[in-house]
Amino acid sequence: MKLHTHPGLPGLALVCALGLGLVACDRRENAATTPVSSTTVGTEIDDSVVTTRVKSALFAVPDIKSFDIAVVTRKGEVQLSGFIDSDDQINRILAIVRSVEGVQGVVNEMKLKK
Repeated sequence: MKLHTHPGLPGLALVCALGLGLVACDRRENAATTPVSSTTVGTEIDDSVVTTRVKSALFAVPDIKSFDIAVVTRKGEVQLSGFIDSDDQINRILAIVRSVEGVQGVVNEMKLKK
């Protein structure tokens, strides 16, 4: 016994299945309570670029141990944390970071080593 199928039926079935899958993925049962991200993908990419530039600028200074400094960027504001040898180094680090393209502001959370 031979089954006769329409030539476009398998393609139509695939499109329907994909469509139903997309509809199911788009359910927003708790849309009112779901927090909306305040950043966009573009902003996150820009922040990643700024972070990379800051780390590169710090790495280029031989007497600063850039691996001891954590750099986090959010909407162009760079937060620095870590333990540094002297106040002079902290001031130099802040000056370097402020000069990096894309940096909108700097939050200093660096501490002196004891």
